[in-house]
Amino acid sequence: MSGILQTFVMYGKKVVEAFGLFGGGAGYSKYTDKYTYSDNTFAEGTSLGSARYGLAATGNSIVGIFGGGNDNNNSKYTDKYTYSSDTVAAGTVLTTARYGLAATGNSIVGIFGGGNDNNNSKYTDKYTYSSDTVAAGTVLTTARAGLAATGNSIVGIFSGGTTSPKRETDKYTYSSDTVAEGTVLNSGRYYLAATGNSTVGIFGGGYDGSYSNKYTEKYTYSNNTLTAGTDLGLARYYLAATGNSTVGIFGGGYSGGASSYTDKYTYSNGSRSMAGYLGSARYGLAACSSTANGL
Repeated sequence: MSGILQTFVMYGKKVVEAFGLFGGGAGYSKYTDKYTYSDNTFAEGTSLGSARYGLAATGNSIVGIFGGGNDNNNSKYTDKYTYSSDTVAAGTVLTTARYGLAATGNSIVGIFGGGNDNNNSKYTDKYTYSSDTVAAGTVLTTARAGLAATGNSIVGIFSGGTTSPKRETDKYTYSSDTVAEGTVLNSGRYYLAATGNSTVGIFGGGYDGSYSNKYTEKYTYSNNTLTAGTDLGLARYYLAATGNSTVGIFGGGYSGGASSYTDKYTYSNGSRSMAGYLGSARYGLAACSSTANGL
């Protein structure tokens, strides 16, 4: 057995290997790529139900939710990807149609924040996985699109964005539905990507108003500090990222054209290597993971 569909039986139960999932993108794509952490391989996943770009994704260990984006118009559509069966079904729609939003969450809820709904937005949607219900969350402090988000089981961190390159950070506490200002990025940029584990979040890539960049910043949740991380291997923006508890995978993006390049970032030592190539070069995609956002 090999590849991302590799399964084995443990104590009478079928276990599916953990994977990251990259979906959607420019060209109004439904395509998904599955990245298996254990053997560093990519394969095609089940297509999303709605082709769009500028969407966001988050999930827990059971399902991934791809929400929002643009399908010729701003969309509030969501796709619910069940990891164990590789099946996709329509989820509950977001309350506001928008693209260029970001998402993160814990094992119970996903928070979709910001984006452009014909104007830059500070709106958030709170998606409860168990009941497939969507409700308004607490608004972000700054309206913006092209932001990125990651977090741990307690807080979600929303950083960066546009219209001008922004450094602002919002810290969303799930249990109390409260939003406070976090530590600002060292480098203002938009259409960056973020992923992390229970300790740190890595914000990488983006556009600073003049250039695509490969810069990364490491956000430590416990003390709200930001330090420079290891550069990505390719400067690009409108990329996506996801990961497990050990590594983050940054994939796709725009670098003079649609890219299929991926970076593998090891959190413990800040090392970076190339992970391989997506099956379809695209930008404006989104990513989530069957490891509950790397937690």
